Amino acid sequence: MYIGHYAAAAALLAVAPETPVLPIAVAVAWPDVVWSGLVASGVEKVRVDPSSPLQSTIRFTWYPYSHSLVLSAALTLIPALAFGLIYQSAWVGIAFWLGAVSHWLLDVPVHGRDLPVLGRVGSRDGRGDRFVGWGLWSRPRLAFVAEYTFFALVALTTAPRSALVGLLAGALLLHLLNANSFFGFTRGNPTGTPRRYAGFALAGFAAAIAWFTLAWQ
Repeated sequence: MYIGHYAAAAALLAVAPETPVLPIAVAVAWPDVVWSGLVASGVEKVRVDPSSPLQSTIRFTWYPYSHSLVLSAALTLIPALAFGLIYQSAWVGIAFWLGAVSHWLLDVPVHGRDLPVLGRVGSRDGRGDRFVGWGLWSRPRLAFVAEYTFFALVALTTAPRSALVGLLAGALLLHLLNANSFFGFTRGNPTGTPRRYAGFALAGFAAAIAWFTLAWQ
C-alpha cells in the first residue's frame, strides 16, 4: 500500500485529536522508510523486473527488519520511545508504535505471500518463518481502485471537514502519480534497479508525509 496507509493515520488522529500530526504521518510510513535505507545499503533485498513497472512483478525477497510483524514491531519501540521523549508524551510514543505496526497489517491484503510474521534473521531465506499476503497486487486495476476507495472512506468518516478537500485531492494526485505501477503505461521499469526503486519509494513517502501533515492542519 501507499496512500492506504494514511487511513490508519486518520483513524489514530480521530481517536485522539490532540495528537500532533507529524509523528503519526511518519509512523505509518516508517517501515517503508527503514526498508528504503536497508535496501540501499544491501541489508534487505528486492528483485525488480526491468521490463515491467507493475507492482505485481516486484519480489520482496528479504526484509525481516522492516516488514515482519514481530521483529519490526520490537525494533519500532526505539523510534517510538524517541518520539515520546521529543514530544514529552507517552501517548505520542504509543501512537507512533501503533501507526507503524498498522503498516504490516494493511500490507497483508495487497502483498503476495512474502510478508514475514516472525522476522527470523538467522537464515537468509527466512527458513522457519511464516509468510502471509493475500495478493491483491496480482489484480492491479482492482488494487488501484480499492486502495483509494479505502483511504477516501476512512477520511470521510474520521477527518475534520476543513481537511477533507486537501486530503482527498492530495491522495488522488499522489495515487495517480503512482498509477504506472498498477497499469503499466511504460514498456520498461523506470526505476530500473532495486536501489533506484527504493529511492523512488522513499521520495514518494516523503511527499505523502508532507501532504498528510499539511492537509490535516
